[in-house]
Amino acid sequence: MRTLVTVTLMGLLTSCVRIQSNTKSEAVPTFKRILVVTKMRDTPDSYAQSFSRAFPTGYSVCTLALSPLSFDKPEEEIRKKADSCHSDVILTLTLTQSGVSTRYYAVPYEFNAEMTSVATEQPFWKAIISSAPINGERVSPRSVVKRLLNDGIIEGKLPDQSLQAINGQNVYR
Repeated sequence: MRTLVTVTLMGLLTSCVRIQSNTKSEAVPTFKRILVVTKMRDTPDSYAQSFSRAFPTGYSVCTLALSPLSFDKPEEEIRKKADSCHSDVILTLTLTQSGVSTRYYAVPYEFNAEMTSVATEQPFWKAIISSAPINGERVSPRSVVKRLLNDGIIEGKLPDQSLQAINGQNVYR
């Protein structure tokens, strides 16, 4: 029984996401169109696309998954995608440290997140995100969006998990 309690407690502790953030309040623009960019080593496009289902109704979300194996210049790819999506802001998630989990210890994955105005190219929200190794090279889109809501960067409420926000419209799946 003691082993079961220990395993359950460890599972709860290791599945969490910790986010520290900072907002430049005077620089936060009004926006409804967001480009989410992921800069990670081994994450499929579907992970970046999962952010489109996490934002509240009324936000139009485009995604771009950048790979270190691409020969294209990241800044050019981001600019092209932002232009084609008519994005107001860009949310960038960058893997900064790979996590590892062994029988005796766990080192979390670390990410930097930054939201930047397309018009001014100035960041107005930054975050450091720690995620348990059990999640792999991914951080929950709902966790990031929840933090943006709590910090007053976006408005609304998290969609039900049975709903998907696609181009500003909630769609049942």
